Amino acid sequence: MFRGRKGSAAGTGDVMGSHVNRDGAAPDMAIYGGNAFGHSVSPTAHLLADPAPIGLFMFGLASALSAGNYLRWTPASISYVIFTFTFVSGGLIPLVVSLLEIIRNNMFAAVTFATYGSFFLSYTFFGLMYATGQFPALLRDGLPLEGLQFALLMYALLSVVFIGLSIRMNFALTCLFTSIALAYFCLAIGLTHDERRVSKAGGYFSICVCITTWWLAIAELVFDVTGKPYVPVFWYPWGQDQKMHSAMSSRRALDPHVQAAIAESHSKRNLKVNRQAPVPANNGGTDGQSVV
Repeated sequence: MFRGRKGSAAGTGDVMGSHVNRDGAAPDMAIYGGNAFGHSVSPTAHLLADPAPIGLFMFGLASALSAGNYLRWTPASISYVIFTFTFVSGGLIPLVVSLLEIIRNNMFAAVTFATYGSFFLSYTFFGLMYATGQFPALLRDGLPLEGLQFALLMYALLSVVFIGLSIRMNFALTCLFTSIALAYFCLAIGLTHDERRVSKAGGYFSICVCITTWWLAIAELVFDVTGKPYVPVFWYPWGQDQKMHSAMSSRRALDPHVQAAIAESHSKRNLKVNRQAPVPANNGGTDGQSVV
């Protein structure tokens, strides 16, 4: 139903969602920046509301609830209640958001939401079954701490990969994935060595995850409502192209003022490319004419 990046009328895109013109040049930054994940342009992207704030709010909520459990802010008797909430908010909803991001042609956000959604879905389902006594063998032999530690370490390593990719976009995303990686590493170490202090550190890093995800979600909501990035996500200087096409993929791209800014940016870019084009020597009557 939706054409891939190479078939998009807007141009082509790479695996990170970068948009380039047909001449291979990246567009300049528009005055309206937006989505922190740097959406690429899909023919129907502006017809769909941005689902990222939903996934970010729910993932942050699940992280905060889990942190309360790790930090012993909540009694152990209500663990099954927390697992139920995190199963939905941290597992099911991010997976749905991931599917919507695929439709919007935003592969980076789709991968990240699917990754952490699958983690919470598996982790909370296991915890819910254990808390309700559905695994008699575990009640008899105890939790498989080595298996839980290995799972946490694998997701922490994936978060390190996402940190490297986020450096192409903005500082807020880098802080988010760094907090997630540190939280999972601390929780894994706390399980292995039974270090209460390390587990508490993982809980505090989970609180940082909640704060960062809600900041990103609020930034995207404000941009969607106002069309202007009043809440900053601190784009890197080399990530301005991502900021440009994030505005193009937003529903705010239908705003005449945003369209004018995008058109002006493209005009300036094309003029710059034309001026930098090589001028051939006098050959066949092309003296003094730029070749585009």
